[in-house]
Amino acid sequence: MADGEVFFISLGSGSEGNSFFLDTPRGALLIDQGFSRRELLARMKRAGCDPSRLRGALLTHEHSDHAKGARVFCDALRLPLYTSIGTATRLARRNNLPKLVRTFEPGAAFDVAGVEISSFALPHDVDTVGFHITCDNVSVGIATDLGCAGESVRRQLANCNALVIESNYDREMLMNSDRTLELKRRICGFRGHLDNAYTAELLAELLGEETGLLLLAHVSRECNDPELLRTVCREKLRELHRDDLRFDILRQDEPSARFTVRA
Repeated sequence: MADGEVFFISLGSGSEGNSFFLDTPRGALLIDQGFSRRELLARMKRAGCDPSRLRGALLTHEHSDHAKGARVFCDALRLPLYTSIGTATRLARRNNLPKLVRTFEPGAAFDVAGVEISSFALPHDVDTVGFHITCDNVSVGIATDLGCAGESVRRQLANCNALVIESNYDREMLMNSDRTLELKRRICGFRGHLDNAYTAELLAELLGEETGLLLLAHVSRECNDPELLRTVCREKLRELHRDDLRFDILRQDEPSARFTVRA
């Protein structure tokens, strides 16, 4: 691996499990552990990820599709888990907190094996965070569960070399689904999820001259369509004169390609 580049692999993204493997010249990080230990290791093997390179695990929030394997996986590999104080407290109540834990307040910055991490609060459930990760001037912004993007969120995600952001649902598909009215309101609400149209509009502010990779995450199986999302994204990129930008839609069932991110 050369200086000035990192590798990003999604092990899976969606309502049934989320986990990202970020490999840098200084070691690797696992962002979210939403699968069992066995499944995480199996997906790493399929994706060509070496778990021995891991230096730590980052956790965005307590929901099981992000935290399911946190304790068992981290304990098995003797990895420290970096998560917010509130999330650690709730994981402890469920006996899902690893032995090695490093807590922080949302908004705090810290270092993991020479990789710089900036956390930022997301409007979802309690203490949900996103991450801005920098190594050798290569930056990756990650925000997968949020109901809207305020100024602080936009500032953290703007002009990253790689942007990983959710595009959870199509509003018409959600409203026509058989989900309860209460659930629909929650998903559409301030602390819910982003829909395709909202995410597309955000791109005008988030994509900068340094952005070379866009990955759309946490796509709903029931209330979204990858081809519809791809069309919406392509139209927005054409409008922004960014047709050359690499972009992909992360899948639930299988790991992604190995994306190279450079400054």
